[in-house]
Amino acid sequence: MNSPIKTNQLTYKFDQSLFSKNYDVFCIRTSDQFFKYGAYIIDAPLLSNNVCSVLFKSGNKLYVLMKSNDSNLSLLKDVTLKEDGGDRITISQVEVDTLEMDIVLQLMLNSLGSYENPFLKFNNLTGHLYCFHPKWLRTPKNKPVINQVPCLELKISSELRLNMEVHTFTSERLRKNINFTTKKFEQYTKYVFSANNTLRRKLKDDQGDTFIMRQIRNNKTEIPFLDIMNLDHFNQSKMGILTTVLECFNDKFSGISHLEFTNIRDYQRRDYPRAVANESTKEISKLLKNRQIHIVDCIDDQYSQKFCKEIYDFLSSEYGITASCDKQISKGRLNIKAIHNADFYDDDNDPHQVFIDVAVQHITIEDFLGDAIDDKDDEDSKKKRHKKYKRKIPAVIHDLIIKDDLIKQKISLFDWSTLEFEEDIDFGIQLTKTKDDQNTKHAFMTIHPDGTFDISEQIYDPFEPNKYSQCIQIFEEAQNNSEKVRGLIRDTSNNINVIKDTGWFTIPEIDRIKAELSNGNTKLRGEKKREELLASCLDIKMFGDDAAEYCFAGTIGKGMQSSINCAANIRKIEPFEDSTLMFEKLLPLMSVTFVRNGQLTILPFPFKYLREYSKRLRQEDPVID
Repeated sequence: MNSPIKTNQLTYKFDQSLFSKNYDVFCIRTSDQFFKYGAYIIDAPLLSNNVCSVLFKSGNKLYVLMKSNDSNLSLLKDVTLKEDGGDRITISQVEVDTLEMDIVLQLMLNSLGSYENPFLKFNNLTGHLYCFHPKWLRTPKNKPVINQVPCLELKISSELRLNMEVHTFTSERLRKNINFTTKKFEQYTKYVFSANNTLRRKLKDDQGDTFIMRQIRNNKTEIPFLDIMNLDHFNQSKMGILTTVLECFNDKFSGISHLEFTNIRDYQRRDYPRAVANESTKEISKLLKNRQIHIVDCIDDQYSQKFCKEIYDFLSSEYGITASCDKQISKGRLNIKAIHNADFYDDDNDPHQVFIDVAVQHITIEDFLGDAIDDKDDEDSKKKRHKKYKRKIPAVIHDLIIKDDLIKQKISLFDWSTLEFEEDIDFGIQLTKTKDDQNTKHAFMTIHPDGTFDISEQIYDPFEPNKYSQCIQIFEEAQNNSEKVRGLIRDTSNNINVIKDTGWFTIPEIDRIKAELSNGNTKLRGEKKREELLASCLDIKMFGDDAAEYCFAGTIGKGMQSSINCAANIRKIEPFEDSTLMFEKLLPLMSVTFVRNGQLTILPFPFKYLREYSKRLRQEDPVID
């Protein structure tokens, strides 16, 4: 029997009369067109101890949750109406039964900002709930100051799906390392640490470092989705945070409300057929023997020479190939081009140019090796760098082969003939619109039975329809309906399957995982425990009916590591009009690991070719880091 799959879709219990007995909800409106995001008025009510939380909904209103008291309305007026713009504000009490349930639950969730927890900190800032773990704080070596505060925002959608987004608050001391585009530093809302080590809006008399919600350039905060190495690691992962938040919510509102995640029990698992994909070290070695790798040192200093030599040695030991080395690009070869990151170059001297007819992959030394860069040559340093190479070089090689495939217009990383298609099949995406585009563009890849393919770029022209017009209309209509179409697939019988985002992702058995780790059991990756606790996050699984199919690709279960970096997003595959659902026979196109460097791809891999085509066409060559 299949273990149930949990999703981020919430199910809840709610006692309306008990809630109304204990809490009041107020709506604050402005006669202006909208409240400015981050405006002081949004956080001002939180200065009162009687205010539990604030929820800012884009537009001209925000909601306030308060402990039930007859004086609440006058208290809110005292706090808010004297602020800038107060003469345009009205405040009214709202009956809970007139509110959408996502608003009520989010207000309750945001009220955890005042909840006491031994390790997790909550912040209800600008109407949002941010959680952070003390061990996420980024501090400089040997200095008792905080540079950055990574946070996890928890947000309930109108469909009652609990979503998580990572944000970073950065100290003003690092403002020179931040790229400011639409707003200047002075225009950002400033925050400080309060006495209980949580963030709050900066007041006029506050001293010390201030923080803004902004990341430093060429940096991205990453919080693992799940880590089951031990209890401490679990508590620092997104799923650990989510477990703690739900525990706090259900404890604080016991008797009033209770939150759980819904289960899917009727689904099919799809095995991972490794034999289909030519991506083992042995097979990659065969491919590389017909495509010589060329290492290009565009830095040419003592460290870059050592770096390129270590890549040369790695390719020799891991793949049994001998690369060539030079300071110039070599046409007809797979070029690994070593450069500095973008901060090193000015606009006139930037080597990040795109090559349309040559396979080139840039690798920036600083980003590629990170803290492995040093002048030491001891065994520990060598092992540390080799570990980085082992994890990252395969991704470089896969991307190089894909670029070479695009030049030669034939798939080589996958044996297309194993699918036994006798006719062409089309894959299409909508391209991101740039400032130079007058019309939205679309790219289509037509793959022939022998694995050769053609790619074309299309725009919608109602006066000159062609074979792509119907597909383009599907993208346009979805955009008008605020639906996110990830791509579409069409066969020669004009069966069209549309792949859409759902806003769902899968969740493991987080309560049971925490219980196991709390009891000292860290052996959770065996086959039996994987099935009991992690079925929601592993391998390829499908469910649905005749109207649509749903699919997700998780981490490969066999041999999995203790940490899972990303959630498994559930996608909907919908037949257009009376088309036949054909996605199931294309599942081998997701059973490959060359798109996500050792993990199953979340979409059939031809979409990776289309994205790479789009980047090259639009001069947006990606940098492996």
